Amino acid sequence: MIKFFQSLIFRGVVAHLLLFVILFMSAFDYNLVHFGSVLANYFFSLIFVVVFLAQQQHMLLAISKQITNIKNGYLPRDKHLKGTREITDLYNNILTLGEDIIRTQNNLENQRNQLDSILAYMVDGVVATDRRGNIIMTNKSALSYLNATQDELMQKSLVEVLQISDQYNFYDLLEKEPEVVIETTDGNNGAISLHVKFALFRRESGFISGIIAVLHDMTEQDKAERERRLFVSNVSHELRTPLTSVKAYLEALEDGAIDDKETASSFINVSLTETDRMIRMISDLLTLSRMDQDRIVLEKEMINLTAFLNYQIDRLVQIIETGANSSISSDFTFVRNFPEEPIWVEIDPDKMAQVVDNIIGNALKYSPKGGTVTISLETRENDVLISISDEGMGIPKADLLKIFDRFYRVDNASRNSKVGGTGLGLSIVHDIVKMHGGSIFATSDGEGKGTTFSFTLPYSSEGAEDWDDFTDEFE
Repeated sequence: MIKFFQSLIFRGVVAHLLLFVILFMSAFDYNLVHFGSVLANYFFSLIFVVVFLAQQQHMLLAISKQITNIKNGYLPRDKHLKGTREITDLYNNILTLGEDIIRTQNNLENQRNQLDSILAYMVDGVVATDRRGNIIMTNKSALSYLNATQDELMQKSLVEVLQISDQYNFYDLLEKEPEVVIETTDGNNGAISLHVKFALFRRESGFISGIIAVLHDMTEQDKAERERRLFVSNVSHELRTPLTSVKAYLEALEDGAIDDKETASSFINVSLTETDRMIRMISDLLTLSRMDQDRIVLEKEMINLTAFLNYQIDRLVQIIETGANSSISSDFTFVRNFPEEPIWVEIDPDKMAQVVDNIIGNALKYSPKGGTVTISLETRENDVLISISDEGMGIPKADLLKIFDRFYRVDNASRNSKVGGTGLGLSIVHDIVKMHGGSIFATSDGEGKGTTFSFTLPYSSEGAEDWDDFTDEFE
């Protein structure tokens, strides 16, 4: 009822009645005489006014409903509305405005979804705060880096979460926008190094409404940098030691030792030995560099692995018996624990010979009292396992995971020992096995209890019978 009294029709009827009363009173005597016709004219005009206003009210209600639909994000397809030109134009303009608004809303929604997807799959962590420094948004990477859940971080202080409150407060971050490094643990309890950059979050008016912190995981980069510095240090040390020896002997020869033939010969032999050592080291470094740059291409062939290992072991036995390598004792026994039937694998024979030579060579060098070297070969479902065990000095368990690192040695004193190598052999072995698609590892019960080096190579029994009729070059 209240809506009716406030409606356009009611107001029009009241205005029409007031106008009729004014006109009736202006010619009261005449209108009173012709009251019947005047009354008929009044009702006729009233009907016309009601119909006209009802049509206008219907159009205005349609416009109001359309605005409500637009506000709710819904735009009806029916755009036809009959009425005056002005109201029709207004209605059409509202429809056009509604289309623009909904299109803009859809674009904003798409952009927001894209932004959410970008933040969700970013490797870097992102944390946003309000103007008081309390966290209002984080992405998945940030939660992983900070080892926390969304609920745990919400509304907490940024400096508290990053644990930098002893160095900065929130206003320091706003003024200085520093770069900080924090050490923490991720969701897998692994130690990580996070480099955090801060950026102010401003509105279009320039008002600062918060701050954004970007967390970048620099663990691998920092590790690579440390390894690079260690590598340079090791190379410098390894080259300086023989160069110092060569320089000392050359100076001694220059000071007169060259006149003593026996002494001069000894000094020259030592200098040549140290020079050979440097040449081997440089050659190994170049090999590792080519491997790092993927410049070494394996020349694979189908090889009978059983015959291949027999050939390599026979060659090493011959070297030991002839005394060609003075650093290796001849008091060794080789046990071959592998089947006699052919086992066909696709390998680069030269590179794999380098692997076998290095591992067996280490077993012989670091077993000063001799003993037994056992070479085992086992076929498994998807690979073959080659194991080489010795009864030598062994390796402490703490060092087993590091022995394939470049220049790493269990006994640093071996740098200057008779059997000391370049410290790069096992690194090269590791990379060669990896290039073949295999893996390598070492086991030992500790010092003095021997060591076993094991590595795998891809193998498939399917089709291996096709090679059984061929004679391997090493047989």
